[in-house]
Amino acid sequence: MRRTLLIILSIFVMHEVMAQKQFLNNTNTEGSVNIAKDEINKTFIHAPARELLKSTTIAKATINVTYINFPDNAKAAFQYAVSIWEDLIYSPVTINIEATWKSMDNNILAIGKPSQFYQNFDGALISNVYYPIALAEKLSGKEITGSDTPDITCTINKNIAWYFGTDGNTPTNKYDFVTAVLHEITHGLGFSGFFETKNGKAFFNNSNNLPSIYDYCIFNSINQRISDANNFLRPSSELLNQLTSEKLKFDSEQHLLKSGTIPASLYAPSTWREGSSIYHLSHSDYHSDEKNALMTAFKYKGEAIHTPGDVTLEMLAEMGWKNVSFQFTEIKDFEESCANLPLAVSVISETSIDSSSVKVIYSTSYFTSKDSSYLSYNKTSNKFEGTLPLNYFVGQVQYYIEVTSKENKTFKLPSNAPNKKLSFRIGPDYTPPTVQHNPVKFISKSTTQMQLTTIAKDNLGVNTVKVEYKIDGIQQESFNLSGNTENLYTGKVNFSKQSLPNNKIEYRIVANDNSKNSNKVTLPVSGYYEVDVFEPVNAVEYYQSDFNSFADDFITADFTVSTPSGFANGALHTEHPYPSSAIEDEDYNLIAQLKYPVVLKENGKMTFDEVVLVEPGEPETDYTDSFFWDYVIVEGSKDNGGTWLPFTKGYDSQINNDWYTAFTNTLKSTNSSAVGDKSMYLEHSIDLTQNTGFYAGDTVLFRFRLSSDKSITGWGWAIDNLNIQNVTTGSEELVENNEVNVYPNPFNNNFYIDCSSLYDIESMNIIVTDLVGKTVFHETWTNTQYSSKRQVNLNNIESGIYLLSMTLGESPKRITKKIIKY
Repeated sequence: MRRTLLIILSIFVMHEVMAQKQFLNNTNTEGSVNIAKDEINKTFIHAPARELLKSTTIAKATINVTYINFPDNAKAAFQYAVSIWEDLIYSPVTINIEATWKSMDNNILAIGKPSQFYQNFDGALISNVYYPIALAEKLSGKEITGSDTPDITCTINKNIAWYFGTDGNTPTNKYDFVTAVLHEITHGLGFSGFFETKNGKAFFNNSNNLPSIYDYCIFNSINQRISDANNFLRPSSELLNQLTSEKLKFDSEQHLLKSGTIPASLYAPSTWREGSSIYHLSHSDYHSDEKNALMTAFKYKGEAIHTPGDVTLEMLAEMGWKNVSFQFTEIKDFEESCANLPLAVSVISETSIDSSSVKVIYSTSYFTSKDSSYLSYNKTSNKFEGTLPLNYFVGQVQYYIEVTSKENKTFKLPSNAPNKKLSFRIGPDYTPPTVQHNPVKFISKSTTQMQLTTIAKDNLGVNTVKVEYKIDGIQQESFNLSGNTENLYTGKVNFSKQSLPNNKIEYRIVANDNSKNSNKVTLPVSGYYEVDVFEPVNAVEYYQSDFNSFADDFITADFTVSTPSGFANGALHTEHPYPSSAIEDEDYNLIAQLKYPVVLKENGKMTFDEVVLVEPGEPETDYTDSFFWDYVIVEGSKDNGGTWLPFTKGYDSQINNDWYTAFTNTLKSTNSSAVGDKSMYLEHSIDLTQNTGFYAGDTVLFRFRLSSDKSITGWGWAIDNLNIQNVTTGSEELVENNEVNVYPNPFNNNFYIDCSSLYDIESMNIIVTDLVGKTVFHETWTNTQYSSKRQVNLNNIESGIYLLSMTLGESPKRITKKIIKY
């Protein structure tokens, strides 16, 4: 465990860094409450001067607020509190707050918390410690959750007698609104964590049993870190004794080693108080110290405190809100050795640094020994510049960058160096690029282009990423994909009217690096990816399948009509387990698309049975949220597959408790071993024209899609007994009978009826009707005992779905089968 740094620093590296989602790498917690006291404390502490947590060379933070049910006067006061925090902190990423106005218990002023916590992200100094999302985004220098997702949530009690003025002249019968908002935003910025108690024991209330950065900084009276499991087990009664000891302090070990420093005292009453204990300052120590009283647990009538106070600001600084970051392009491998390698580093500091201390610490012996090279400030470039003396070395070089503040605090790149180091290699290169790609499986014949996306990386840099392709077996002119700084290469295969494919497109990705050898890699390793080209058939008015026949009704990518173990009949199944995406931030789509467009009817419905075992999103997330991971969805297209719109919102295993429990209880590493079976089927019903964006009369293609990201996978999706727009024949019951064989089906113009399995049948009455019951063919087949097969010619009707009805002689028995003409 590292015990040497005072504050958490941000390392913002301008090189190939990709956000990596790991299941349960993020979590959330219950909010802390601010309690209303009935006593009066008529006082006003002004807002602080600017720049307390940042240098004057750094712009202020940007904080956006989304208001839910807020009155306008409350919004104005909330914005004033926001402006105070914007002047006190800095982040390169916008901080998003969701503020809700609602009824709560009368003694609760408000509740505030981070929306999420993250651990082990780029820029986190301490491993296996959760950071509030606003701080994690500051330290990483990038958006993690998405700009449409709140970083902080504040819930304000609408029943409180609030004073919405910003002048601090709060009446003695009201509570100051600005004070409450400042308090709750502070919880969202970092005054929050996971300590919880139950049955006489204390523990961390998250799945990984790990502390927040606030929890990590708590020490007892004998300077023991109470989050350290070597000191106190969790859960344990000993840990609960610490939380109720009235002697906890917020500090860092570097402070503890210095004489004369006074750590912040925390609220740790002898009886645990849910929502108040630990995540507030000591009331006895700071209530009378009004400049530092904002983060005590209780507020009084007439009291207006418009500053966080020096103690709170120093605590936030130690968590990471006061930092030094680096802008630096990581050195790539190169082949030609050299005497000296030029270096340039931008240092962005929110504290005064010793400009003579900026240096690169490096080693050519895997740090069995090391050297340092100091960098000097260049006013023209605004960078620290120098050289790395390599003396024509050939081999692996490891290094990190270090700077010291005037307060003698050390900041490094990478943030946890020397445990983690940067490196590059000098010498001949024989390693080809690494390429990741999600293949395109099929496209509509009506499309004019095919989008391709690829990730290509190389230790010396990628020279070109090329697409070689064929249309209907004819080789076309290759073209290069365009790349960006994130190693993402994109491009389109464009089709003119003359080059529209009939049946198939074949393509492969070829990437070359910048080495003298021009190392090359091809995906796939042999042959080409094959893309099926589909053309929708004539529209029908309904569709129905139990998937025991008509397997060719769907165009599929990673779906099959099959009967795996645990199922009694055929169904539409994804691959089990379903694949994950090869590319970060791009979903892999498993698709089953119905070939027959359906003309929608007013109030038409779609029903099917399904089992959904896919990775659930994080709690309280919804379709399109950043943490809503894998999902399944039913979609429709009104332009032959050019664009797709949802009939339903995407959903996952969380919609059913049995599915969710099965998936999560068998989750290990990156895979859930839960397996679906027929007992897990549930019926799903969709109103096709009710608030879907589709209307009666629309001709619509249907598809089922499973969206998989780059991480956790599981069993997948099964669909059976699909019924689109209530397939019926009026009051007559459909009867399936396997004694009569109808083939081929689907058919072109002719099909055959084979009744060789039947005996003593002298005649058969044959009727073919369309979807609205109109008869399109009628014939009585006699002398069936002498000829057991009969050809039926339907070349005069349009393509579509029809019902074949066969009545056997004088018997009331009636056999009905669905037939499809293409």
